[in-house]
Amino acid sequence: MFRRRLVCGHARPCVSRVALLAVGMLAAGSCAPRPPPVAAPRPPIGQPPKVSPALVPGDLFEVRVFDEEQLSGTFQVQDDGTIQFPLLGRLEVAGRTQAQLAEAIRMGLAQGYLREPHVTVVVKERQNFEVSVLGQVNEPGSFPWVDRLTLVQAISTAGGLTSMAASKRIRLTRTTDEGRTTFEVSLEAITEGVAEDLFLHPGDIVFVPQARI
Repeated sequence: MFRRRLVCGHARPCVSRVALLAVGMLAAGSCAPRPPPVAAPRPPIGQPPKVSPALVPGDLFEVRVFDEEQLSGTFQVQDDGTIQFPLLGRLEVAGRTQAQLAEAIRMGLAQGYLREPHVTVVVKERQNFEVSVLGQVNEPGSFPWVDRLTLVQAISTAGGLTSMAASKRIRLTRTTDEGRTTFEVSLEAITEGVAEDLFLHPGDIVFVPQARI
């Protein structure tokens, strides 16, 4: 009995030392430096995107012939790349720029129809040129992309932010030849003049998350 009590008496300090060692290891692990979070890609700031100005099937444009309302109107490029124009009949328009098409119509009308006609062509919508604004906006959806469209303008087109929007954590997703990249943008910083507004590209997706409660 005497020896057993001695063994137990020596065993207790050993258990305590093991427990203290384990606690020390856990404490050391908790104090170890954590790797820094991966920084999100910087928002793309710069010039508007360079998009081919040539018309393609599906594009919608307006022709204005000065002082000739019956010859002015809105046209859409058909699948075969043509339109049906008053007096001139079927015209090849796909592959032409606005200026080139305006000149072709002007020359056609000058051939026995009008004296010194003045023609302008204005593109209204580009086929497959859209941006999507989703999440915490009042009117989410896809909208036609127009030249020099910015993030602020796109959100305004979507009806503006809801009261639950996280205006500092807006995500912009863009697909390029290198792949798809998502940027985090602060709309609040843009509207306060701290950061620059961003030019959007055709196909951009803007997502406004809900603010944390």
